[in-house]
Amino acid sequence: MNCHLLISAALLLPVIAVSQDTTEAAARTEKTMLSTVHPAVMPHAITSFGACRVGSWLYVYGGHIGRAHDHNKHNVLGAFRRLNMVDGQSWQELPTGPALQGTSLVAAPDGSVYRVGGTDARNEPGEDDDMHSTSSVHRFDPAVGKWEVMTPLPEPRSSHDAIVCENKLYVVGGWELDGEDGQWHETCWVADLAQRPLEWKALPELDDVRRACAVATLAGKVAVLGGLNGRKMVSSVRVLDPATNTWSEGPDLPGMAFGTAALGVDGWLYATIMDGRMMKWDGSKESDWQPVAQLEMPRFFHRMVPALEAGRILTFGGANMGGHMRTMEHVSIDGEGRNELREYVIPAPSQVAYRQALMLHNDTLWAIGGNRGNPGERFAPEQFATDVWKIDLTTMTAAKVGDLPEGCQSMASVTWGRRGDNLIVGGLGVVDGKAQSRSSAFRWDMRKRQASPEDAALDAPRTQCQAVEYDGKVYVIGGVDFMPDNTGGSTKGDTREVLVYDPAADEPEFVEAGIRLPRPRRSFGATMLGSKLYLIGGLGEGFEHAGPCDVYDFKSGVWSELEAPSAWVSPQVATIGERLYVACGGTMRGMRFNQDRSIVAYEPGRGWRTVVGELPFETRHVRMLTSRNRLMFYSANDERRDRIMIRTFEPDHAVMIPDAPFHR
Repeated sequence: MNCHLLISAALLLPVIAVSQDTTEAAARTEKTMLSTVHPAVMPHAITSFGACRVGSWLYVYGGHIGRAHDHNKHNVLGAFRRLNMVDGQSWQELPTGPALQGTSLVAAPDGSVYRVGGTDARNEPGEDDDMHSTSSVHRFDPAVGKWEVMTPLPEPRSSHDAIVCENKLYVVGGWELDGEDGQWHETCWVADLAQRPLEWKALPELDDVRRACAVATLAGKVAVLGGLNGRKMVSSVRVLDPATNTWSEGPDLPGMAFGTAALGVDGWLYATIMDGRMMKWDGSKESDWQPVAQLEMPRFFHRMVPALEAGRILTFGGANMGGHMRTMEHVSIDGEGRNELREYVIPAPSQVAYRQALMLHNDTLWAIGGNRGNPGERFAPEQFATDVWKIDLTTMTAAKVGDLPEGCQSMASVTWGRRGDNLIVGGLGVVDGKAQSRSSAFRWDMRKRQASPEDAALDAPRTQCQAVEYDGKVYVIGGVDFMPDNTGGSTKGDTREVLVYDPAADEPEFVEAGIRLPRPRRSFGATMLGSKLYLIGGLGEGFEHAGPCDVYDFKSGVWSELEAPSAWVSPQVATIGERLYVACGGTMRGMRFNQDRSIVAYEPGRGWRTVVGELPFETRHVRMLTSRNRLMFYSANDERRDRIMIRTFEPDHAVMIPDAPFHR
């Protein structure tokens, strides 16, 4: 007998208890209004570029596009552009220059822009890298619209950073690539921008050489942060006092700072670390770094500039586990949480309207199967989609990357672990020539982009069920065996028995877990909060509401009830930190579905509260997922049927969910 068949007596004999959090089922209201914003995206998914802000313009130069660690003449840019930060959307092409990555772009007090150093690639695609650092320094005057050659650096340099402080240009860090090897620089340089020609003067050497670091001003001083020292990532901070021309130590950043970005604002130094947190430090010896915010997407080899609105920083570009990034995001640094709904519009690669299986992993959203939503019989064989979409959230693009062997919809899906382990079970599709519930299960291979059917199957067909992962095992919960027909359809069987599937078993199979639902439940939401499974809303017999929420504690094997503030049907449920959120469901009046546009949160010990009174979009067929410390709303069912809508919202600005985004 497999070890997962050994069920404890507590699981076989569940006890019905009353939750201690049911004393107040009505939800308290804390937030009611959301404003919708449409963030800009960069022209390319790009890393290792130069950027600065001059007035209301964001200037961007060069950078690397394409696959990580693949360098050639065609994926290093010489493009020079600027974004109108007033409208946040309009990019303008400016005079180009040499194709460079690892360059610095710095704003001067007179409104001009300096470009310092960088690397050019001389090899064709497929050839060995032939990378060469440059010593060039150029000045761009926006009033004239031309580049001017300035005194070059004393030696070629790239993977460095630069900043202007008190009208002096500082260049710190980096190395010299000469086609094969890289020579690390121990020198740092400064030039007075008031002098012509520029005269480069050596600064005191740092106690540790570094590249891929960040440089920023801090109350009239120059700070260098993080980077790479040989093969070692460093989080150390050094501060140069121009008055004494000496370096001092600052507190180490509390995380990896390779390819970090930094910015001085109003006497504070802000920096990002690789797990996605933005930190701040006031420059004093007595203080340490404090968390400020969490980026929507962790990134490195990106840039930051002050936003036009006080109390905000614009961070953009870079890379993470999903690859190079086009996205740009405003980060609040003043402690005032903004109730913003960020809305992204992505062209759909094919027509699928709703009921796709969704899986989110490393900023890639996979949408599998679904119903095409064409006019006519919704359960006709041609309505069941085979399409598999890959939605890249780092670039906000989507592509159809495969097909399932058969069309299906309403499958239960679950994803876990850093490798993107997943399982997709049940659903509704065409079996033996007619639409009916399915008992099959498969995995989606994210690397090979193909479905891998499991040998095991459910004990009986199920649709409108849920699947969760706990302690390495997958549990399949509730649902119904549904067979559509001209009269609306019929159901059979009892799906109150919870099934468990152990992917690590020698011969994985779906078996009864010894857990029986207190009541039938379909079209419901399910999530894990610690060791507890929460079943929210749904239908029981016929179109009657299922009743109170049921909570199962895997550690004690005990069921309890939790009263909810609404009789939700088809709710979306997601967990962030110690809270679960419910949205995008509705209520039934007879057989009529009425959508609910609120977002309601539940926290053990504190009960329910309304986070948002009314979402500013139609919520029917909208799916909700968790993306770090944000709720993500997904829909392909708007009136146009040719686009995907991605919306994100941060319900609690104090919650940090770090996630180390090492590059693949």
